[in-house]
Amino acid sequence: MEIITSSQNQHVKLARSLSQKKYRLETGLFLAEGINLIRDIPPYAKVRSLFYTPARKDEAEELLNKFGAQGETEGFCVTESVMDQLSDTVTPYGIAAVLEMPDVGFRMPEGNALLLDGVADPGNMGTIVRTAAACGFSDIYALDCVDAYAPKVIRATLGGIFSVRVHEIDFETALTLARSESSVVLDMDGENLLEFPPAPPVLLVLGSEAHGVREEIRKAARNIRSLPMKNGMESLNVAVAAAVAMYRVL
Repeated sequence: MEIITSSQNQHVKLARSLSQKKYRLETGLFLAEGINLIRDIPPYAKVRSLFYTPARKDEAEELLNKFGAQGETEGFCVTESVMDQLSDTVTPYGIAAVLEMPDVGFRMPEGNALLLDGVADPGNMGTIVRTAAACGFSDIYALDCVDAYAPKVIRATLGGIFSVRVHEIDFETALTLARSESSVVLDMDGENLLEFPPAPPVLLVLGSEAHGVREEIRKAARNIRSLPMKNGMESLNVAVAAAVAMYRVL
């Protein structure tokens, strides 16, 4: 079994480059780490390559057999030091996969959906994607948000990225979506969402951690709802607010 010992190996260099959005866009590829996430990769996802350390050889062979039924997947055994450089985590598990980004194409909402305005934290974005998948919100429209295919976001989705379509949109498209009859902005000035939930399908609109939904989009939306809070609290973490709202309008 050949073991790759250099981070300058062409396959390793490609995988390492996927930490940057520029190269994800150029190649149409992204990197996924974590054994549970990789084990849960669905049959329709296209796995280009699998990297693993010698200690993970048996697990990697099982995965390669699984992915072999989906198409061509190359396996590369690498040293621990190479995996450390390839990985985005502090203590890598020892298995990482390079996958093709799905060609989702743009479409208007066909059911419950999310419009995210400026969500910047990878953990929040990943949690929102994961919860959207759990709630059946199939489309997520992202305006000026962290890239949904960044490694930290992918890890936080725990596989949810494979069950939703993430559309990066511009401001004019966001306004068009916000003007739809189904749009509901989460804002403290709105009616109580728990008491007055809108009838689905809905387009839930949530804003950035620091600034919320920008005023132009808020004004364009047809409905405004709030989440009740006690003890002087004025806001919730955006991922928590998204989860509460999604489950309420199912």
